[in-house]
Amino acid sequence: MSSTADKQYAIALFILPKISCILSALGSLMIISQVSRSQFNRTKPQQRIMLGISVIDFQTSIVWIFTSFFMPSESEALLATGNQKTCDAQGFVVQFSVAGVLYMCSLQFQYLLVIKYGWGERRIRNVEKWFHAVPILFGGGTAIAALVLEQYNAANWDCWIAPSPPNCTSSYEVNKGNSDSGLTETDCVRGDNAEFYRWAFFFAPLWASIIFCIVAMVLVYRSVEKTERKSADWNESWRTEPRTTRGDNNRNKSEKRTVIPRVANQTSNQSLSDKVKSQNYWYSTAFFVVWMFPTIGRFIQLSGNDMHPVVGVLAGTFIGSQGLFNALIYFRPRYYKCVKYDKWYQKVGVLVYSTLFFCCYDGDYTKDDNDYVESNQHRAALSRNVTRQNSNLRFNDISSNGGCEDEEKQEES
Repeated sequence: MSSTADKQYAIALFILPKISCILSALGSLMIISQVSRSQFNRTKPQQRIMLGISVIDFQTSIVWIFTSFFMPSESEALLATGNQKTCDAQGFVVQFSVAGVLYMCSLQFQYLLVIKYGWGERRIRNVEKWFHAVPILFGGGTAIAALVLEQYNAANWDCWIAPSPPNCTSSYEVNKGNSDSGLTETDCVRGDNAEFYRWAFFFAPLWASIIFCIVAMVLVYRSVEKTERKSADWNESWRTEPRTTRGDNNRNKSEKRTVIPRVANQTSNQSLSDKVKSQNYWYSTAFFVVWMFPTIGRFIQLSGNDMHPVVGVLAGTFIGSQGLFNALIYFRPRYYKCVKYDKWYQKVGVLVYSTLFFCCYDGDYTKDDNDYVESNQHRAALSRNVTRQNSNLRFNDISSNGGCEDEEKQEES
């Protein structure tokens, strides 16, 4: 590949990830604002998990925006002006981002417990500490371990676990006798056995998390489908079930029970279950999309081939966009429930303004009566559905996700 093409790819790898990271940081900050400012949201386990995910995504996006300032000036990165200490700092934050990957497992596991197994909010709170402790402890522990082992070095477009010099022979390869130059000890100044630590600290947990999220998503989807079928069968049997009445001549007369079909109620229940499936589906899909190109690139390298620069650019661009996708999904229900504004850009503008510039925002769009009516109808429909099926499903926490109306006032209404 020509030097001109290499320079173009280097420029693309310098610019595109920064754009996605800026948008991702803003999206994460919007979620942080929406959850932390609402007393109602702060009481919900699912909202607190989203807060943890967003905090990690925000700090990771920030260090990736200023990648060139962290990377050592002697590296080949474009406009690199940092040193080894700044590289260690960025590498620490990037490695800690594996906590965000595990947090996605916590989110999917919470969906699974609530929807499939009918766990209530009180029961979820008893185990919620593990939803936060496992990601944070693993992310923090591996980040500290990699720092102590001097694993953080320039790696392609950022600082992370990498050998230095890049083509040095690890002590593992030397001990196996795979050194072509007959080395008796490693010539890596830093980052010895970096490949092993990449797998142990990041790629193995990442791929295990992807598999877990796929399984959880399938189980949740099947559970909701099963619940809807049971509800439909129950409604049908209620309308057609014969009942027996005793006349004056003590003879049994069979007649059909006449029931007015509750079309609106069924529609509301189906709408709620659709929202649950939809939110779960979109969070999982966004997670897969973000890590699709890094995974493809890793498979190419494992096969012994060189990764094409285009794959590297796509991997660097998408890997920093998790916060953007999360914000689009998180605020999607709220966007559709904002009935005061007709234009899409007005709705988006209000969502951004009210979350990022809330100190200067005094609008009253959160007091829309239509939102209250819709919210109450959903809550009433859910209550009837739960009573009828003797279920403990709790959709309110999951389907709301920061609706157009103020969450605290929604709860009071």
